[in-house]
Amino acid sequence: MQNFCWLFAGPASIDSARIRIRLQAHLCCARISAVTRKKSAEFIRQAIIKIMADNREEKLYGLLGKNIQYSLSPVMHRAAFSHFGISARYELFDKGEEKLDDFWEKNVLGGKLSGFNVTVPYKVKICEMLKNCRDREVTFPGIIVDIVRVVNTVKIEENKLFGYNTDVSGFYDSLIEDIAFDPGKAKDVFVIGAGGAGRAISLFLAGSIGALDINVYDINDAATDSLEKAFKKNRGPGKISIVKPDEIHKKLKKCGLLINATPLGTKEGDKTPIDLNLLEGVDNLVVYDLVYARETELVKRAKEKGLKASNGLGMLINQAAMAFNIWTGKDVKETKKVMRAALPEKIRRT
Repeated sequence: MQNFCWLFAGPASIDSARIRIRLQAHLCCARISAVTRKKSAEFIRQAIIKIMADNREEKLYGLLGKNIQYSLSPVMHRAAFSHFGISARYELFDKGEEKLDDFWEKNVLGGKLSGFNVTVPYKVKICEMLKNCRDREVTFPGIIVDIVRVVNTVKIEENKLFGYNTDVSGFYDSLIEDIAFDPGKAKDVFVIGAGGAGRAISLFLAGSIGALDINVYDINDAATDSLEKAFKKNRGPGKISIVKPDEIHKKLKKCGLLINATPLGTKEGDKTPIDLNLLEGVDNLVVYDLVYARETELVKRAKEKGLKASNGLGMLINQAAMAFNIWTGKDVKETKKVMRAALPEKIRRT
């Protein structure tokens, strides 16, 4: 057995460590079940052929974004692939803007990927690239992408590309599951951040959840301008209003839900997305912070005031499990349990 395992000890394009382990298992079976050395040798030969074939079928998935080494997506997805016995890898594709076209050509159109997630700052860009793609058949199942014009999950099958957004569904479910709040019952909503997830959530709430007034604050004028233009193209029953700094407190007093959709608060010592003193005199407000790595100062202050508040861990797990379901068809509830258990204890306790 040692001689056979030695064949896979050196560097190779396949996962030699995993193959050695699996081959040892096959060899053990061969020793137990073989009547003659000839039968044992044939069993081993067939085992090697099967292992090599299985390895070639390994699919590649990953997360596309910029400065994303902190991401927990690999931890969650690798745990889910392992749990369900799926031969697949999940990697980080940390790319600057200048490398995005090359990634698209080599990995998406080049057939290397079976699917990928998208995070900041490329959710809008990937949606546009999909819409403008003439080299493949492109489909956006459901209505969410048409409403929010943001993609965070792509599925690739042969010459077909499928664009999805699981952020808004993951967010909506987290509100209900984690803090028992239905955004459809909110008077108005205040969103901090007009790009990425903030853009998607604002367009989703204004475009599909009743006649809500979505108040959006962002220091980036380009982001708010883009959001307004996107809403005008696909106007829904609600309304989107851009908030000026001196209007924040007045608008907050009218709202039933405050959402922080910026990364501010991810690190200890980060500035808060708004002046927390603006929460004074604001009652009956539910606070949801998309930051998931820790309990932010915004969430802490809200809880001190007796307000319902949650970080974005639930949304993180929900959107990941929904993306995994799109790629594999596996049950979302079971996947969520696996992904949550795979996260570091410090994260699970936030």
